[in-house]
Amino acid sequence: MNKSTYMTVENPMEAVFKYLSISIVFMFVGFLFGKLFVPASLVYAANIFVGVLIVGLLLFSLLSRKNVIPRSFSMNFVYLFTFVDGILMYPILTYYLYDLGTTLFMNVVLGTCVLFALLALISHRKPAGHYIGLGSTLLVGLVVLIGMSIVNIFIQGTVFNIAVSGLGIILFSAYILYDVSLLKYDIQSGGVTCRNDLSIHVLNLYLDFVNILLDLLRIVSELKD
Repeated sequence: MNKSTYMTVENPMEAVFKYLSISIVFMFVGFLFGKLFVPASLVYAANIFVGVLIVGLLLFSLLSRKNVIPRSFSMNFVYLFTFVDGILMYPILTYYLYDLGTTLFMNVVLGTCVLFALLALISHRKPAGHYIGLGSTLLVGLVVLIGMSIVNIFIQGTVFNIAVSGLGIILFSAYILYDVSLLKYDIQSGGVTCRNDLSIHVLNLYLDFVNILLDLLRIVSELKD
């Protein structure tokens, strides 16, 4: 193993958001890779895959919350996951880009970033572990959201679509509060000793960001139509 893997992290909170930013960059690199190599015909069928991808991301979120995914693993896995995720999201993001237009699309991305930063700051200003008590409720909400999202694949009704996306935004907004609070608690309790201990936190925060982004794009697209 690389020695840096086991190095003590000097500022874990700062490091998490640095690695998260790098992960999001990898996602957009994956998007550009998809744009170059994924057949354009998939773009026109993107609405078929929206529900499937969202359910997949929700299931991955559930696996990470249930500790099915190890709590400590290489940060390179996070970068690889986000790169592949960017490729998978290429048809969907391109569809929304064409549907909403560049300006509105970028406003949604910016709005997601602002919302994420605001919630992370709110949680960071609270004592460590302040929002950890939300864990059980959020987990139940995530299971309900997965069920509703599966049903939504077959229903595809505008009102139900918006309702599912709205619930997703609320749930993952609360998860940002929870995840930052858990991170702060792990840091203060000595649970973070090397970069690999941050990987699960980076992955969960990335999933929070992406799920909110996709849900906001879907709501704006539905309301626009």
